[in-house]
Amino acid sequence: MIIALPVFLPLAFMIFAFLFRHFHGREYVALGAATLNLLVAVFLLVEVNTEGMVKMQMGDWPAPYGITLIADRLSALMVLVSAIVFMAAMAYSIQSVDTRRKSFGFYLFSFGILMGVNGSFLAGDIFNLYVWFEVMLMASFILMSHGGERNQLEGAIKYLILNLISSFFFVAGIGLLYGKMGTLNMADIAQKLMNFETMPPELNPAFILIFVGFAIKGALVPFFFWLPASYHTPPPVVTALFAGLLTKVGIYSLIRFYALFLHQNSQFWQPLILWIAGLSMVIGVITATSQFEFRKVLSFHIISQVGYVVMGLGLFTVGGLAGAIFFLAHNMISKTNAFLVAGYVHRQKGTLNLKVLGDFYKEHPLWAIFFFISAFSLAGLPPLSGFIGKYLLIKAGIEAQQLGIAFTALFVGFFTLFSMVKIWMEVFWKKTPDKIPAPIIKIALLDDKPVNINWMKWSSGAMAIIIILAGVFATPIVEYCTLAAESLMQPSDYINFVLENN
Repeated sequence: MIIALPVFLPLAFMIFAFLFRHFHGREYVALGAATLNLLVAVFLLVEVNTEGMVKMQMGDWPAPYGITLIADRLSALMVLVSAIVFMAAMAYSIQSVDTRRKSFGFYLFSFGILMGVNGSFLAGDIFNLYVWFEVMLMASFILMSHGGERNQLEGAIKYLILNLISSFFFVAGIGLLYGKMGTLNMADIAQKLMNFETMPPELNPAFILIFVGFAIKGALVPFFFWLPASYHTPPPVVTALFAGLLTKVGIYSLIRFYALFLHQNSQFWQPLILWIAGLSMVIGVITATSQFEFRKVLSFHIISQVGYVVMGLGLFTVGGLAGAIFFLAHNMISKTNAFLVAGYVHRQKGTLNLKVLGDFYKEHPLWAIFFFISAFSLAGLPPLSGFIGKYLLIKAGIEAQQLGIAFTALFVGFFTLFSMVKIWMEVFWKKTPDKIPAPIIKIALLDDKPVNINWMKWSSGAMAIIIILAGVFATPIVEYCTLAAESLMQPSDYINFVLENN
C-alpha cells in the first residue's frame, strides 16, 4: 500500500547508498529518490483527502496487537511538506557538499532522517513513534558531526546529550503508560480513556514525562537551549534540513497526543501549554534580536515560531488548530529556505558574522530576493504564507477570548520583523566594512573543481515560489487545514478507523 512507501522508499535508498557508496552519480540518484518520495507524498495526500484516512496493519496483525501505520489529513500534509523540504535540500546539496562528505555517507544518513520523520508522522502506536525518534536521532547526530571539525563535534555532543535525555523521559513515560493501560496503540489508549469521566490521576506521571520528551524534541521553553548551541555548527544544508524537519516532529507528536489524550484533562494542560507557547515566542524572538551570527538568529527564531504552533494547540478550537497546522507547514518551508540562503552567503563570504558582511544585494540580487521572501514570510508580511498563518492564529485567539496570548503573538511578530530587517540591512544592504577580519569559519564545503550553482538557485528559488503561492492561493490550503483540525477535534473518527474490524 502507498502508506508504507514513505518509510520503505528511504530504506531502499539507504541500502543502495551503503552498497554503492563510491558510486559517482550518487547525488543524482538521491535527487531521483527524493523526487519519487515527493510523488508518493502527493498521491498519499490525494488519497487521504478523498478517503479521509488510510491505514495499514503490518503483517496483517489487527490493531491494537500489530504495528499500525495510519495517515489522516494532518500526517499526510506533514509527509508532503517534509518531502518538499527534503527534495530542496538534496538538490541544494549536489553543489554545496564536498565529495569527501558525499563519499562518507551524507546521503545515506540524510535518507535515514527522512525515514525517521515519515515513520513518526505515520506511526499509530507510541512505541513505534519512539523507535522512529531514535532513527532520527542516530542519523541526525552523525550528520551533525559529519566531517569531524571541532565546532561540529562540540555542537554534536550538546545535541546528543539533550536528545538522549529527551529519549529517556519519553521511554520512561511509555513504560509507565503501558503498565497502567496494557497497550501502546494510540487509538486503543484513547478509546479506553473515553470510558473515564475524568483523566485517571495515576496516568499523569506518564503523560508529563512524555510531554517533557516532546518539549525537548520541539525546542520549547524551558528545554530549548540545545538547539541554538548546535544548529549553527554543521554544513548549512544540514542545518536547513534539521530546521525544516526535526523540531517539527516533536511538535506534531504533541498535537497528536493532546488531541487524543491530554484534552481530557484540559483544565491542567491548556493553561500550561498556552504559557509555554507564550514564553517560547517571547524568549526566542528577544534572544534572536541580540545575535550577530546569521544562523544563530534563525536558530533562535525556530524556538519563537514553534511557540506559535503550540499556541494554536493550546487554544484547541477548530480555528486554532487550523492556524497551527497551516503555520507549521509554512514554517517548515520558509525556515528551510532562509537557512539555504544563509548557506550561500557563507559560501561566498566565508563567514556568517553580520558585522563583517554587506553588499550582498548588489553582488547577488537574486539570492537577496530569495531571502526577502523567506524572511518576511517568517515575519508575517502579506501576501506571503506567514501572514496567513499568523492571521489565523491571532484571530482564533481573539475568538477564544484568550486575548493575552493573541496580543503576545502580535507583539512577537513585530520583533520578528525587526530581526529580519536587521539581517537584511547587515548582510544585503549596507556596504561591506573597509577592514574585514579573516573569515571566522573556513569554507570546507566545496570541491576544488569549478562548481555550477544552478542547482542551489533552483532549489531555493522553488521554495520561494511555494511561499508566495501558499500566501496568494491560501484558500484551499486553509480549507484543508480546517478539515484536518475538525478531524483532530473528533478523535472518535480516528479511533474507530484504526480499531474497526478487530
